[in-house]
Amino acid sequence: MVKLIITAAVTGGEPVSREMTPYVPTTAEEITEETVRCWEAGASIVHLHAKEPGTGKPAPDPNPLLKQYVEMIHDRCDIITNVTTGGGRRATDEELDKMIEERCGLGQEMMSMNMGTINLWIKPYRGIFVNDVPRIIRWAGYMRDHDVKPELEIYDTGMINTSKMLADEGVFETPLHIQFVMVGRTGFSATPKALLYSLEELPGDWTWSVCALGRAELPIGAVAMTLGGHVRVGMEDNIMLKRGELLKSNAQLVERIVTIAEALNIEVAKPDEARKILGIKK
Repeated sequence: MVKLIITAAVTGGEPVSREMTPYVPTTAEEITEETVRCWEAGASIVHLHAKEPGTGKPAPDPNPLLKQYVEMIHDRCDIITNVTTGGGRRATDEELDKMIEERCGLGQEMMSMNMGTINLWIKPYRGIFVNDVPRIIRWAGYMRDHDVKPELEIYDTGMINTSKMLADEGVFETPLHIQFVMVGRTGFSATPKALLYSLEELPGDWTWSVCALGRAELPIGAVAMTLGGHVRVGMEDNIMLKRGELLKSNAQLVERIVTIAEALNIEVAKPDEARKILGIKK
């Protein structure tokens, strides 16, 4: 069985701030320390969003902060850095394209990219997260130009078809790496049945990972492991260690996934092993 790649999403996306939990890292130093703890616990990828220091809210100017995170993390460990394409969404299309093109050159090895437009799944459910096909094609080109491995974020089954369509058209180099983001609500549910259907739709040589929100995070991760997949955990998806108890560190979730993997006799990949599995050249 392929070794397990664990991704730690340490900073949280837009909703996760100090208003939700005092433990989410917000400064470059805190984010670096959290990443190192997760790497020591067994994570081989860190997924990063730019946070406003002190509050943990989305940073209005993400790129300088993301560059700082990447550089500081690379000084401390060999974990794979994976930078979001989120943030700065209030910009015009032209401004956003320029921001993402510049972001591809921050020194990271991977970037996430949503494979379609999504209704927001956080109350009050107002608005949409826009990624149409022309935008995906443009951003894929920026990643290719900078030798950045895309991680395609799949929120529903139609996005699998979009990924295959664009791969067939040469927009992406194959084999691809897919992440099933099982948010429920406006996306597909975090159930084994939904995951099994999705896997049937993937080409056999593509790699894949799974993440889910809240209490579904660890159970669907355990299912994914048994099917040869990889797992993302962290405060972006879940801020609770158990009912009524906040996480104090993202590393606590990495440790739990490692414990489950050990119980299933599944080896955990080191960063260089993860690079080989994903086809990343360091």
